[in-house]
Amino acid sequence: MFVKRITFCNETIKNFDKIIDVRSESEFDEDSIPTSENIPVLNNFQRKRVGKIYKKDKFEARKIGATIIVKNIENFLKKNTLSKSDNILIYCWRGGMRSLSLYLILKNIGYKVSILNKGYKEYRSFINNFFINELDSIKFKILNGLTGTGKTFFLNKLSTSFPVIDFEKLANHKGSILGDIPGTQQPSQKQFESRIWYNIFVHKIKNQFWAESESHRIGKLFIPKKLFEKMKKGKVFNLVIPKKTRVEFILKDYKYLIDDKKKLNQSLVVLKKFVGDKEYKNLKNQIVNKKYDKFVFNLLTLHYDKVYKKICNYDKTYKDIKLNSIDDSGFEILLKKI
Repeated sequence: MFVKRITFCNETIKNFDKIIDVRSESEFDEDSIPTSENIPVLNNFQRKRVGKIYKKDKFEARKIGATIIVKNIENFLKKNTLSKSDNILIYCWRGGMRSLSLYLILKNIGYKVSILNKGYKEYRSFINNFFINELDSIKFKILNGLTGTGKTFFLNKLSTSFPVIDFEKLANHKGSILGDIPGTQQPSQKQFESRIWYNIFVHKIKNQFWAESESHRIGKLFIPKKLFEKMKKGKVFNLVIPKKTRVEFILKDYKYLIDDKKKLNQSLVVLKKFVGDKEYKNLKNQIVNKKYDKFVFNLLTLHYDKVYKKICNYDKTYKDIKLNSIDDSGFEILLKKI
C-alpha cells in the first residue's frame, strides 16, 4: 500500500485540518507541533512497559504493543470528531510504527491522511534551521525602559494593531528575579522555540515585530541566539516614567507576590548578594511592616535600576518617550510618538 508522507514546511499547519500527535503524553508535553492534538497510541505507562520487553524480546514486544495500539485506536474511533472531509496529518517521534498504525486504519476507513516523514524529528530540524538560517528579513522595534515602566502592558496594547512577540507571555515568566508566575510552569526550551516560531508564522506577511528589551534569558529559558542578535539591532523606543508611577504599577502588577509573603521572602533571598546584608535586612523589615511602596522604591533604587543601566544589550536609543501614566491615556500618547 502506498503511504503518503510529507516534509514539514512553513505551509504544513495551514494545509491540514487536523494534526495528530500519536506520541505519549510526556513526549507531547515536552514539545509538539503547534495546533496538534495528542492522541497517544501508547501512553506513558504502556510505552515504558513495551520498551522494557523490547530489550529482552523484540517479537513479544511488538505483539504486545500491537494489541495495546489497536485497543487505543478503537477507543479513539468510538469518540473521535474527525470529519470525512478533513485533511489529516499524523506524526510520531520519527514517522515509524506508531504513526503508521493509525494511518493505515484511518486510510482504510476512507479518511484523507498523511504521515509526517521522519516525524517530530523532522519538525524539530525545521525549527532549528529556522532560527539559524531564516531570520534575515525579520526586524524589531524595541520597547525599552527601566523595571516598572509598563513595557508588557504597552506591548499588549500594541498587539491589537501591530505584529508583536511577547517573549514573557510565551515563556510564562515576567523576565526578572521575581518573575515566576504562581500556578504556572515554564515550557521546555523546545516548546518555547515552537511558540516563538508559531507567533512569527501567524504574522508571516509581516517582517517587523514589536518586542520588549528582554535579556537573552527569561527565567530558565533562552531566546534563540540569532533571533536575540536581531533584537539587539532593533530600533529602540525608551519609556521614561516617574519612579512613583512605576512603584504604583509594580504593586498592582506583582500583587500576587505581596499577597504571598513566603514566596516574596524566598525570591528576595536571591537578591541578597546584590544589595548587601544591611539593605537586605531593611528590605525584609519593610515587608514585615507592610511598607510595600517603600520596599518597591528601594528595590528599584538598590538593584533593578542599577542593573538595567549597567547591562544594556541594545543599540542606542532611537527615541525617548516621556509618559506620566501607565494606562490607556498613556498608551494614546505612546501611539502618537512611535
